[in-house]
Amino acid sequence: TPNFTTKKTTITPQNERFVFEPLAPSFGQTFGNALRRTLLSSLKGSAIVAVKIDDVPHLFSSLKGVKETALEIVLNLKQIKFKVTGEGTFKVKLSKKGTGKVYAKDIEGESEIVNKDVYIAEITDPKGKLEIEALVEDGLGYILADEQQTKEFGYISVDSSFSPVKKVNFKIEDARVGRKTNFDRLILDITTDGSITPEIALKQASEVLSSQFGHILAVSEVVKDVAAGGALVSTASVEIDKKFYDLIIDELNLPSRVVNALLRENIETVADLIKIGEDKLVAF
Repeated sequence: TPNFTTKKTTITPQNERFVFEPLAPSFGQTFGNALRRTLLSSLKGSAIVAVKIDDVPHLFSSLKGVKETALEIVLNLKQIKFKVTGEGTFKVKLSKKGTGKVYAKDIEGESEIVNKDVYIAEITDPKGKLEIEALVEDGLGYILADEQQTKEFGYISVDSSFSPVKKVNFKIEDARVGRKTNFDRLILDITTDGSITPEIALKQASEVLSSQFGHILAVSEVVKDVAAGGALVSTASVEIDKKFYDLIIDELNLPSRVVNALLRENIETVADLIKIGEDKLVAF
């Protein structure tokens, strides 16, 4: 039975330390590894997925009057973190003219920017200009540009890192409970990009793990089979897509002899198979 406490220490708004103790022996490693992997890979975040820069046909182009190349600009844009409300694709736009440095704070659109001090480019020509449009979406983990679906004509897909967690470290120490010293103390350090707090990230990761482990119990029940002399038999109650019942038996890769026998009995779909039952099917 869980009987540990959690203590939080705020180091910076984006970095917090959590101490869990006393954990049952070996549960420090179990919790630490599971939470770290989930925090880094399974939390939703927002990132730029596609970019359109005026007068730039591809990422290896140079821009007149701009110090950086298109590729360098895109690399800088990828460092910008966003907060979005709802699901879907959100547009942001940057329009800058005249000499000067361009930062993330100059971007306007449907998403809130978290790190507004990110440097994007520098316009060196008084007549120079920088016109950029980008698409922002929610996602998980890291998605390569080749795996991105084409959103709109004229946009260039880019690699996207969605995870709001930048770094996770943990260490295990011994904890004492009464005379016993074999309990674990887990010290977990979480650093985020500022779009969410480390505490919210920890709660979301815990919910993900809880739902995954809970599903093990949800789909499997142990029942007593009286006919088998009271032996315990595991039966899986798996939810099946309703479209599966509409499959015709020709699509099940059954031998032609079996298919012909079933068709003679007017059994044409998976739904018909289930309705007939195993005993009658054996007879057929």
